[in-house]
Amino acid sequence: ERPWNLISCDTISNWSKMLPRCSNASIFLVVLLTASLWIYLFYNYIHSPAVYSTSSISENEIPELSKRVEKLDLLVAEERVALRGMREELEAAQRDNQVFAESAIKGGVSSFSGAWPDPIPVLVFVCNRAEALRNHLTHLIRTRPSASRFPIVVSQDCDSDDVRETVDSFGDQVLYVKHLSGATADIKIPPNHVRYTTYYRIARHYKLGLEHVFDKLGYTSVIITEDDLDVAPDFFEYFSATRKFLAEDDTLFCVSAWNDNGKENLIDLNDAGRLYRTDFFSGLGWMMSADLWKEFAPIWPTGFWDDWMRDPLRRKDRKCIRPEISRTSMSVQGKTGASKGLFFDKHLIKVKLNPKPVNFTSLDLSYLRRENYDIDFHRLVYEESILMSSDDAQKELINPARVNERPIRIEYTGNIDYIQKADRLHVMHDFKAGVPRTAYQGVVNCFINERRVFLAPDRNVITKYDPSWHVPDNMEDV
Repeated sequence: ERPWNLISCDTISNWSKMLPRCSNASIFLVVLLTASLWIYLFYNYIHSPAVYSTSSISENEIPELSKRVEKLDLLVAEERVALRGMREELEAAQRDNQVFAESAIKGGVSSFSGAWPDPIPVLVFVCNRAEALRNHLTHLIRTRPSASRFPIVVSQDCDSDDVRETVDSFGDQVLYVKHLSGATADIKIPPNHVRYTTYYRIARHYKLGLEHVFDKLGYTSVIITEDDLDVAPDFFEYFSATRKFLAEDDTLFCVSAWNDNGKENLIDLNDAGRLYRTDFFSGLGWMMSADLWKEFAPIWPTGFWDDWMRDPLRRKDRKCIRPEISRTSMSVQGKTGASKGLFFDKHLIKVKLNPKPVNFTSLDLSYLRRENYDIDFHRLVYEESILMSSDDAQKELINPARVNERPIRIEYTGNIDYIQKADRLHVMHDFKAGVPRTAYQGVVNCFINERRVFLAPDRNVITKYDPSWHVPDNMEDV
């Protein structure tokens, strides 16, 4: 087969259309590979003896000629594999161009639509759960649109041969880094925190993994997952479309795939494309930038890294983006994690994973910018909603004749009042650094029986978050 047929004429004719979305390095690599193959063939042609008939080849020359043919066959096979990868990347870029074109036809391309041009790796943290890792990697590889745009890096700190063998079974589909086990590392743990040893090992592992991705591999952002998560079909589309916010909006510091109140009876299943700003850092499938790592790396904590990020001194009033319907869900292996199944049966395992893909990169997401979002947010919560007591709201929500009516607002005046009213709505009632889960400016929203419900602070009483708010021990199981 002729080597020049490795790239179709259609692909070559479409290069000019794809150039705006392809990296210069990718195009250069395609040209370099093709040129190398031609040079090799030309060199062998001019340096090989002329052969016009089988009688002119001596028996001594046959083995050498056979080696040359085998070497050439191998080279062609390698070039074919490499060019196939380049073709996949070019075709992905062509699809992105089509999205831009369609968006422009419909009314112009917003600066807050489209895919992020640079690679975004997925950093998977794992300890010793080989089967959980196998399931997680299978989901990631099955849903990712491009291996070059979304490389997967598995980071392990425990000494588990089963995990290593599991990673090896995926071949070159994933990258792998093994750290010194936290069990043998010299980790300084306060005497009164010995029972929390696992959380100190995890914090160390996170630092090592993030250093590897940012400082060694040089990526500009990362999606962080753990082995006990499943991912939605549009997991990568979601992060690709929202990455630009971390670059252009300094009031945001993360994008999360998780909705803490994402149970099926609390979300609008018909609004899968809706995204929100939130003051609460949830994790469980989230993205950060290299700029944030530069800020956090020198002061990274020795333990409880997630609560450390939620502290007002680190958050600095910055927000995260979260979805109406989660793009990650907890697998059954999540019950055996470091938190020993905390909230697992009551909340985590019940969070709904989005089943229908949303083409986020074709949407105008500029409504998430603070200057746009806050105006609509206050209008909807405090002007267009109906203020009701908790008792009246309960009656309203079970009345089938009142579906699709105006949103309901229930106000709270303190942490105990919030806990009691949150429990009646079946949303999570705890706080981190005084911030309720999913809250934005103190407001937690959910969707019950076709009605949007806001659990909002009484602004005459509560004007800001109080880090001292917590759930009393006698109310933990309410």
